[in-house]
Amino acid sequence: EWSHEERNTMHPVLPGLLVGPYIATRNVELLQRYHVTHILCIRDPLEVRILNRPVVGIENQFMDVPANVAKENIIQHFDQATLYIEQVIGAGGHVLVCCADGIDKGPAFAAAYLMRKYALRAVDSITFMQNRRYCSCPSARGYRIKLLEYEPICDARRQFEGNANVQGGSGRRRAAEDDIGD
Repeated sequence: EWSHEERNTMHPVLPGLLVGPYIATRNVELLQRYHVTHILCIRDPLEVRILNRPVVGIENQFMDVPANVAKENIIQHFDQATLYIEQVIGAGGHVLVCCADGIDKGPAFAAAYLMRKYALRAVDSITFMQNRRYCSCPSARGYRIKLLEYEPICDARRQFEGNANVQGGSGRRRAAEDDIGD
């Protein structure tokens, strides 16, 4: 059962991936309980002065994104965050993706990671996030739209990567077959 006070804590999304508000970065006991090794703080220019204190003993990454999400291209930031999360988890780390309140930006960037990594649709990744952190709510006119725009990009990249793997594999087979014929 979720309570309103839980909005101030972090929630596990997947092994190695947590989402929450910036205030959760000050709870050393919670960081230790979830074995957090990295923090990815998503902030806009107005928040830089208040969301700027690194946590000692943990790798801190601050990602500054435009405040007016609806009018700006933030897809590049989704890509950067996804790569960072993938590297942390791939190395056996645990990353907390946070923003000021843990409701909009942080969950949206974690949802982008789910889309890229697990081929989820935007709506499914948002729903998945909301099932893990009940108060997650990427803004309808901002981050939800950007996640919908990110969906075909993720699809195209997966298709391209799949074709590259197939072409690379068949090219190697032909070379091996040529060697056998000589």
